[in-house]
Amino acid sequence: MNKNLLELIGDTPLVEIRHLNPNPNVRILAKIECQNPGGSIKDRVAAAMIAAAEESGELTRDKIIIEATSGNTGVGLAMVAAIKGYRIKLLMPETASEERKMIMAAYGAELELTPGHLATDGAIEQAYRYAREEPDKYVLMDQYNNPASVLAHYMGTGLEIWNQTEGKVTHCVMTLGTSGTAMGIAKRLHEMGQVYVAAVEPYAGHKIQGLKNMLESYPPGIYDKHALDEILHVEDEDAFENCRRLARHEGIFAGMSSGAALGGALQLAERLDQGLIVVIFPDSGERYLSTHLYRQRSGSGVTIFDMASGADKMLNTASGLGAYTMGPSLDNPDGLDSWRRLALLDVFVRHLAGRGVKVEGVAGLTDMDDRTLAAAREAGTDRASFAADLREAILARGRAMGLSESLKFPLSSAGNETALTLCRKLLGKGLAYEKLRSVYFDVFRDKRYGEIGTVDLDKVSGGRTVDLDAYVKDNPLDFTLLKRASLMDLKRGEVLETQWGNVRPSWFLQHAAMALDESNRTDVMIGSDKHRFPHLENLRAIWSTAGREAQAWMVCQQTSDAEGETLATVAEKLGGFRAARLWLLSVATRKPLCASGENLAMWARNWRRIQEGAVALTLALDARGDAVPTDVEQAVFDVKAAFRTALDQGLNLHHFWPALFKFIKQVNHWTADNQLTGAAAKACLDELKAIDTILAIIDPAQMPVPLGDLPKEVQGMVADRQKAREAKDFGLSDELRDKIGGAGFRVEDTGGVPRVFKA
Repeated sequence: MNKNLLELIGDTPLVEIRHLNPNPNVRILAKIECQNPGGSIKDRVAAAMIAAAEESGELTRDKIIIEATSGNTGVGLAMVAAIKGYRIKLLMPETASEERKMIMAAYGAELELTPGHLATDGAIEQAYRYAREEPDKYVLMDQYNNPASVLAHYMGTGLEIWNQTEGKVTHCVMTLGTSGTAMGIAKRLHEMGQVYVAAVEPYAGHKIQGLKNMLESYPPGIYDKHALDEILHVEDEDAFENCRRLARHEGIFAGMSSGAALGGALQLAERLDQGLIVVIFPDSGERYLSTHLYRQRSGSGVTIFDMASGADKMLNTASGLGAYTMGPSLDNPDGLDSWRRLALLDVFVRHLAGRGVKVEGVAGLTDMDDRTLAAAREAGTDRASFAADLREAILARGRAMGLSESLKFPLSSAGNETALTLCRKLLGKGLAYEKLRSVYFDVFRDKRYGEIGTVDLDKVSGGRTVDLDAYVKDNPLDFTLLKRASLMDLKRGEVLETQWGNVRPSWFLQHAAMALDESNRTDVMIGSDKHRFPHLENLRAIWSTAGREAQAWMVCQQTSDAEGETLATVAEKLGGFRAARLWLLSVATRKPLCASGENLAMWARNWRRIQEGAVALTLALDARGDAVPTDVEQAVFDVKAAFRTALDQGLNLHHFWPALFKFIKQVNHWTADNQLTGAAAKACLDELKAIDTILAIIDPAQMPVPLGDLPKEVQGMVADRQKAREAKDFGLSDELRDKIGGAGFRVEDTGGVPRVFKA
């Protein structure tokens, strides 16, 4: 029997969620609304609103349907308008997915895009303006205030759920957008039986298309939060990951809001003893392929600024990733520029590891270069002993700085054989030559030479700017691979005996060999501005011979106002090495790092506020209460979202600091006024700790132990000591302090609750 296409709207199937359900005593059924002819749940609303406008006489053939939409309602309206022969104009934010724009245009709709930062609100304002100023031309559907939006789900979706489950549904979950879905289903299911209806509302600042946070957006006129039994919150990344998990583990290719709805359903399932949950999946994933929801899966979602291309570049991490930088010079182990690169490398490695990427980070230490040999001679020791001692000192400094133990700090002398092998390959390919017992790289034989240094070699070619008679190499731009040993090198035995004579590997060859030996790949190279040319270009030229190609080249600007400053002196001024780490990460990599007294004092204060915020939250863990207020949840979401965005978009941590300082200010206000429950304090502290697993700026030695985590006997002694102090029995107080110390803890008195630290 032939049917009108509109008759196919509704009666969508229920599909059981089997693999993602955390509770075997609870069933979760997903209502698959993409089975509607227009591809989403909004087909129901579109048909109902147009039918209501026709019945009222408001919609006639000479008028144009107009509506503000983030996508799905527009698609549904465009489809219904095409079937019924109406003209339609749709307004939507420019950030809406390209797929939905294309579908609406294919149905014949006229599209007008509004500023993305205004979200759907901007489209609403413009649609209302057209309807108000030209009522004879336009008929506004006004889904946000249209009773037909609620009625479509009261008569359709809600009743279907009841009938399809034979009245066995106990809970129903959907997301809040227009809110007609939630209002219609809640009204129907509450009338039919004791069904618990929960709706998922995103946090302010969310990036889930089609959903609304009622405080940051115009709340729909049809929305009544009291009609719902509960409002649930799901974070963006959880919603997005749910979509990916649905595809991988359930075979359901769903859109953004479906992932959010599933997140709410999973929350309910985890806390129920038994039940049957129906969750609404509004549309399918095909409409989001141009967004980050699925597009990032082909890369890593992580972009960095690539010096070679002069643009942001998304890294491909499908088979892992390797990152390399030059470690501190052994004659200057506390150099600020070196430690800035190391802090950046560590954050980069930690971030990718947290994203599930198999990542290796290497910081090479050259111990066969002129500067190291001169420093060893000045210290009155041999190179090997000097290098080993300095490497241990650098490792110790790295531990104080909170560097990940996964970072490798090899000495270049361990890769001498690799260096010689590289040299032989270069000679064999005609890219190098031997002259007077030294071996040089011939830059003009490498057709790619200069590609990452943004240097015009024609302007600096040999014979034009340099007196060739002053050089023993063929061209002054050629760089050394193996350097002929000096008499002092021979005397001290610091040479490699080779077919070309007694030599030492150049700085370039030492670093190139270390990268090859210590990691399977070098995708990201992190250098300083002084390395821009020719250092990085020379490394690329050597690596290319071994088949190694970097995806991106990062460059950090030099430190300014740093005369006489070292990492140790800066750390002393800032308040410790973790504070120094914060300062090293304080500005964009493409800007100089300022070591002026004023700037250091400012970042010392910034770090102290962060540290004290973590301490205050730790002490607040013992507060009573399990509730986490909405403003606390929102604050946690805001700082988490800002951090992820800063990391993914070029490691731009300087964009994150304002969000972190705002969060710390809120935390300090709540803790000072004793406004946080223990659960709220834990939510804040857990997020701060999660951030610090990557930043490592909080000093664990200065963090107190929550009283509830202390051994019972220590808890008792701390309580007794506090009573003794209040009674001014200072003798007993001192005795108990000593006993607490004997148990491995140190107590610090404050104006209120004492702080207890591990000794």
